[in-house]
Amino acid sequence: MLGSKPLQTVVVFFALCSAAVAQVPPTTGAVPLDANGAPLFNVNTRAPNTDEIPALSNMVKSGAKLYYMGERSGMHGWFIMKNGQIQMVYLSPDKQSVLIGGLFSARGENVTTPQISMLSERNEDIKKILTGTAQQQQEIMKAGEQDGAGSVAAGSNNASAKKEADAIPSVPVSPGERLIQDLKSAAGVTLGQNEEAELMMIAAPGCPNCKKTWQELREYVKTNKVQVRLIPVYNSVGGEESRVAAQLLKVANPLEAWDRFVEGDVTALAGDPGEMAIKAVVANLNLVTKWNIQGYPYLVYRGKDGRIKIVQGKPERMAAVMMDVTR
Repeated sequence: MLGSKPLQTVVVFFALCSAAVAQVPPTTGAVPLDANGAPLFNVNTRAPNTDEIPALSNMVKSGAKLYYMGERSGMHGWFIMKNGQIQMVYLSPDKQSVLIGGLFSARGENVTTPQISMLSERNEDIKKILTGTAQQQQEIMKAGEQDGAGSVAAGSNNASAKKEADAIPSVPVSPGERLIQDLKSAAGVTLGQNEEAELMMIAAPGCPNCKKTWQELREYVKTNKVQVRLIPVYNSVGGEESRVAAQLLKVANPLEAWDRFVEGDVTALAGDPGEMAIKAVVANLNLVTKWNIQGYPYLVYRGKDGRIKIVQGKPERMAAVMMDVTR
């Protein structure tokens, strides 16, 4: 009966636990305790045979390396590395589902971060990877400042960058410019028509805040005040959400289909997207991993001052963002 046992664990789904990766604190070698005085996770439990779990065995066959992190509440976790990209996955107790994201106790205690920390103490390769990830995150954060409008981060100034480029050959491209270039090259769909006011949005079909953000953006897009480049991703491996994300890339009218889907019409994105579309969405997830994107929606645009701005999560003041992006 649901509710007969106290909730012990919560899984927070996002493409990558990048906050945990970028800022892993040192441990003393012992597993930290939870609020009840019990170990936060078990590192001595026997890891399941990944050959018997298709989702994990397929990752290995594709060149990924899996590092076992331990278990909590029957959920076994792995640190996964492929081509320099990082993910954390957890296996459900019934071994029927593989989940991407961060693990928390029912009291809100972060389980994933100390798991990664202990793993890095035992594995020099993991430690080097995490050090490089932290340096990249610091580089991105140095590119801008935070303000109150939905955590908008300023990137580089395009006009000044161009002026310097004219004077000095091979001027390094700023992190903000590299990010926007990567997003422009990613698999996505264009909603609306206004190239002078483009907002790039990484979103997962099952993400509630992504849907709420779109509902606030809808009228701006339909009146062509802003153009949205929607880059679909997903939060769970091999599930319905991954198919929906890929199908968005295939539909004839993505604006109509996405709008109907957000309003509850699941048939709007029904159908088999095909292998190429699925691979394209996987490539989008790799991009999310590369840039340590912590959650969805993730909005990127060039403001009126020429700087690259970032809004992570649903904007607190959409009107303020629209005033900055519209021309």
